Amino acid sequence: MLALCALGATAGVHAAGGDDASPAVLLAKVLGPDRASEGDIGTDASGVRQIGGGASGEGGEDPGRAPVQTPAPAPVPAPTPDAAPEPTPNPDDDAPGPPDAPLDPSDPMSPDYNPYLVPGDPAFVSDDEKSAWLGREAVVRTCMADAGFEYLDWQWWLGGSPQPADLTADEALAWSNALRGSSTADDGCRAQAMTAAEAAEAAGTPLSAPVPAPPGPEVPTERENWLGFQAAVRSCMAELGLEYRYWEYWNPAYDSTDGSPARPTGLSDSANAEWNLAAFGDTSDTNAGGGCWATGLGSSGYRTFD
Repeated sequence: MLALCALGATAGVHAAGGDDASPAVLLAKVLGPDRASEGDIGTDASGVRQIGGGASGEGGEDPGRAPVQTPAPAPVPAPTPDAAPEPTPNPDDDAPGPPDAPLDPSDPMSPDYNPYLVPGDPAFVSDDEKSAWLGREAVVRTCMADAGFEYLDWQWWLGGSPQPADLTADEALAWSNALRGSSTADDGCRAQAMTAAEAAEAAGTPLSAPVPAPPGPEVPTERENWLGFQAAVRSCMAELGLEYRYWEYWNPAYDSTDGSPARPTGLSDSANAEWNLAAFGDTSDTNAGGGCWATGLGSSGYRTFD
C-alpha cells in the first residue's frame, strides 16, 4: 500500500532534508514520449492560441511584367568567434497550455478528479483497504509519540503529509529517521507498525480503524492543490524573467523527453542551466531543494509525502 502513497500514484516526492515535494521524482514520472505535434496551431504557456506561419507559396514571375528590381541587401557583419548565440525557441514547439474550459469532474484528466475515490478506477482504494491502513497509522502515531515526535493524521489518498510543518532541517531528519529507521536497520515506527499488523493478522484480529467520510466537492483535490503550488512557482519564475509552463503531472499530454515539462524547449545549454538554477536551485535537471520550487512550496503551503 505504501507504494500507492506517491503523488498521483506515480509522483510521490521528498524535499531536501525532509519529506515534502521535490521535482526529482515528479520529473521522472513525466519523462515519456514526445508531445504530439498539432501542426502550426497550438497554445503557449498562458493558454493563448498561437498560429505559426505556414510555408510560403511558390510560383514563377508574371510574364506580363518586368522583373521587380530590388536593391542588394546590405552586408551582415559576421559574428565574432567568441560570441555566444542567443537561445531561440523551437518553432515546432506545441506545448499545451491550460485547458480552454474546465473539464467535467468525472473526466479522469480533470483536476477535480481523484482516482483513489472513484469506484471502477484502477487506482480506487476500498474502505477495507483504508481501514487497514488507518489501523497501522494508529500504531505509527503511538510509536512516534513515544519517540518524542508528532505524527499528524494522514489519509494518503487525499494527499497531504503526516510530518509537522516548519521543522528545521535537523528536526525533519530526526523525524524521518524515527519513522523510517536507521541506515543499518529497518527499525523505525513504520516497520514496527507492519510487524504489529502481521501479528494481528495471524491472531485473526487484523488492525483497523474507522474511515472518515470523504470530503465534499468544496475541498480541493490533491491535483488542485498541486496546481496552486505550480502557479506559485510560475509567478516566482516570471519575476526572474523566465517562462515556467503550465503542466499536469497526471496528464500524458504534458509528457516530456527533455527534462521538466515546465521548461521551454529550444534553449541553449547555458539557458537550460540558467532555467534549472532558477527553478530548482541547481544547473542540472536534479533538484537541489531550492529555487522557485522551494519558494512555491513555502508560499502555497503545498505538501505531499510517501
